[in-house]
Amino acid sequence: MSLANSCALLLLFFLTLSLYTTFSTAANTIGVTHTTVAVAADNVPFPKKVATFLPSDISPPTEKYWYSRLPNTPLPKALRYLLQPGHYPSITREFANENISAAVIQRIYRRVYKRHYKRGDKKSLKSALPDSTIFYQYNDLHPGKKMKILFTDSGTKASFLPRQIAESIPFSSDKIPEILKYFALEVNSKEAQVIREEIGGCEEPNMEGEDKYCATSLESLIDYSVERLGQNVRVLSTEAGKKQEYTVSAEVRMIGDHKAAVCHKMRYPYAVHYCHVIADTEVDEVPLVGADGTRVKAVTVCHLNTSAWSPDHMAFQVLKIKPGPAVCHFLDSDTLVWVPNKDKKMTP
Repeated sequence: MSLANSCALLLLFFLTLSLYTTFSTAANTIGVTHTTVAVAADNVPFPKKVATFLPSDISPPTEKYWYSRLPNTPLPKALRYLLQPGHYPSITREFANENISAAVIQRIYRRVYKRHYKRGDKKSLKSALPDSTIFYQYNDLHPGKKMKILFTDSGTKASFLPRQIAESIPFSSDKIPEILKYFALEVNSKEAQVIREEIGGCEEPNMEGEDKYCATSLESLIDYSVERLGQNVRVLSTEAGKKQEYTVSAEVRMIGDHKAAVCHKMRYPYAVHYCHVIADTEVDEVPLVGADGTRVKAVTVCHLNTSAWSPDHMAFQVLKIKPGPAVCHFLDSDTLVWVPNKDKKMTP
């Protein structure tokens, strides 16, 4: 063997050894197990994940708890994908997006309103209003009605943590420094600001007739809804569709009246849902056909009495009405709506 070939083989050996040592050191430093590496190789990982630091003897949440509490209620698609292999552990830093979802639009509006209202900056307030239909009045929808609608989701694919882990992580405004340290986030980062806003929303005073709760695990999400609505329920979500003009293709169908629990997926490093039950609530199914022929069954919620709402609520600014009349709105595709099932039995 020539000297050149021998040198080349020796160089290749040391390069391979160096790469192996670097990878092993990095894996040990961040706590990635061999199992985690294998899972990541078989599935497309989420970008910028925080390295797994969860004990190996704690199993990820599964459908088992759902069916133990809700044996006759099918698991909705909006939750099913969060429990698929490859979604665990799913603690991500990519949650501070400005994805233009209905929930995010309302949060941005509240933030802009607080900042600009007293200064009389009407231009900034107007620019924060949506350019597509989110809110509508109770009798607005009828066959042939045309609207520009954006159906999207919260923009974060973070999934549930095991309840034991989720309950060990602080979740309150006075623990923000601990939370940021836990997820290795900078104090002045965009992610830190989103965490403050989301936790702040959970801690805001309830509106009259409202019962709210931020569920930090699959189990606490199920428990909250079952305790308020019982086990004989339907759980619904809107089908996703792109932003375009839609036409109401048939009569709106009421699928729940007087009481419902609505759970919005929040922007957070792991799956957290902002759930609330508001008195005098009606849930409707709206059949739509898009300009491109796409058919969507949209789940909408109508709040029949808004007299206790703040006059500053975005719905009143959009609809140009005062508190009191019924206000309805479309939902993001990863928002869950729980309604009592009127039938005595329901097959999964």
